Amino acid sequence: MVRLYEVTQEQRYFELSRYFVEERGNQPSVFLEEETLGLGHQDKWFGLDYHQAHQPLNEQTTAEGHAVRAVYLYAGIADIVKYTQNKKWKIQLEKLWENVTQKRMYITGGIGSQGHGERFTLDYDLPNNVAYAETCASIGLVFWAQRMLQIEAKNDYADVLEKALYNGVLSGMSLDGKKYFYVNPLEVAPELTDYRHDHVHVESERVGWFGCACCPPNVARLLTSLGNYIYTQKSDTIYHHLYIGNKTNFTINKQNIVLQQKTTYPATGEVRITCFTENEVQMTLKLRKPKWSNSPSLKVNGELQEVVIDNGGYITMERKWRDNDTICLTFDMTPKVISSHPKVRENVGKVAIQRGPIVYCLEEKDNGGQLHSICINPKLPITEENDLQILGFPALTGSGGVREVNDNDTLYREYREPELKQIKWKAIPYSFWGGNRGKGEMAVWLRKI
Repeated sequence: MVRLYEVTQEQRYFELSRYFVEERGNQPSVFLEEETLGLGHQDKWFGLDYHQAHQPLNEQTTAEGHAVRAVYLYAGIADIVKYTQNKKWKIQLEKLWENVTQKRMYITGGIGSQGHGERFTLDYDLPNNVAYAETCASIGLVFWAQRMLQIEAKNDYADVLEKALYNGVLSGMSLDGKKYFYVNPLEVAPELTDYRHDHVHVESERVGWFGCACCPPNVARLLTSLGNYIYTQKSDTIYHHLYIGNKTNFTINKQNIVLQQKTTYPATGEVRITCFTENEVQMTLKLRKPKWSNSPSLKVNGELQEVVIDNGGYITMERKWRDNDTICLTFDMTPKVISSHPKVRENVGKVAIQRGPIVYCLEEKDNGGQLHSICINPKLPITEENDLQILGFPALTGSGGVREVNDNDTLYREYREPELKQIKWKAIPYSFWGGNRGKGEMAVWLRKI
């Protein structure tokens, strides 16, 4: 409805979209009369909350129900806020954003942890091996984040957009583009995935087709429209949200400005932005500083600049720009060890590896089976190994241990400190796992020494 309004400027379309938002959740709900929507099955997972209709939207503070539909709905609310500047709805969106990204989102930007109902469950309920994390849900999160950025430029929104894009979305597609994941778990043991009923929704490698094939065209429309996600412009200020190679035209003070980005980010941390203009122009450029980046380096025409960061987390450069002025921005891509909130039960005593915005995982092909027995030492350095590169991304290696397994041991015995065999582990970007190099075990979260 909002898009139709933007194209036609017909106010009735915008008013209808607002009516949908303001009416949602009012009782008695029309959904109670719709047997085909699942309510007639007397299944608690398909109640009114499944449709985000259990209470008025302006009273909902937790993300409930079908994950894809939820974030599509929140994106629609954000569209309305963009045009109305309604403070009430903006505050409501921020509450929902906080709940999704701080309590109900995987480190990969996956959302919707339960397969039955493809839905959100409870705060911090983020199981790894039966995660649903539908590819379309991460795409919907990207849509929502982009619209939040149009309301207010905050690196929190762009960071989540980037996390979902490079991890939760790209993991849904094989490198050759012929197979895909509907579901994106963070841990897989094929023998369990292929046998246990509670893993029925999980695939241990990408497949060519599902009966519900929503994800492939959704990935296609996102990737072919990436140009809409890189920048936003407000008057004479241009916000850079994503660091992706592009060439884009802007109009500043009735002058045509071209910005060209050249970068291999996020495989590397080097970004080069060149300004092309016929005449000198006064404008402000704001470059997102990701929260994972500690000390970015900034140069203009080869001269080192002071990094000034605004309240939204954007590096601010206000000056008169001339033709061929060139910005060189460098991010430190040193790999980091990440822990999760202690209320995430499945991750207690475990850590994950991240390099820039890219989440890494261990695969059986590099580390052997029984990945659950591998322990990482977070105090020791992690190194980049360039002899194994996938699309320019290095593998990561580090020191750890593996718990010796003796099949002759009894099932239960008195506790004794396990013996650890020292090993070198190897990790690859999560989005490249499974099917790209053969079927096997995979794990994002690993025990720490």
